[in-house]
Amino acid sequence: MTPRTPWRILLFLLASVPVLCLTPNAFCGSAVDREEKAVLQAARKFLDAEVRRDYPAVYACFAPSSAYLRTHTYRQYLAEAQAAPYSVVAYQIVRVSYIEDNKNPKSITTASRIAQVEVEVTFAYEGTDRQSVVNIGFIFLKEGGRWYKS
Repeated sequence: MTPRTPWRILLFLLASVPVLCLTPNAFCGSAVDREEKAVLQAARKFLDAEVRRDYPAVYACFAPSSAYLRTHTYRQYLAEAQAAPYSVVAYQIVRVSYIEDNKNPKSITTASRIAQVEVEVTFAYEGTDRQSVVNIGFIFLKEGGRWYKS
């Protein structure tokens, strides 16, 4: 063994660390991280559709078991959305407040998990230059392995 051998081993080990963390495994990442990423992806999909005023895409983000979907058809939703005196023009996700198993399956029968995403939402009011920023905790439901807006 030459005096440089320990350095070669150390360099090899240091170079290997990033490779180990490229995909979730026993060393890096976790199911919690993947679940949070999935919730954030669903939140961005919903909020981006709101900003674009892409009403079919917004409606498609609602959970199948959503109380809103049970009481509103797409036409009713569309009429409400188009009549609103404000619209979402920007947002900033603050954090995922929680992700937990559904502890009340009697009221939300098809959701396996529930999450809350805290968001700073910027609303613009039609016909004015007025905007407001509101902190909202959006609830998301995991149904059939997929996250939806409640």
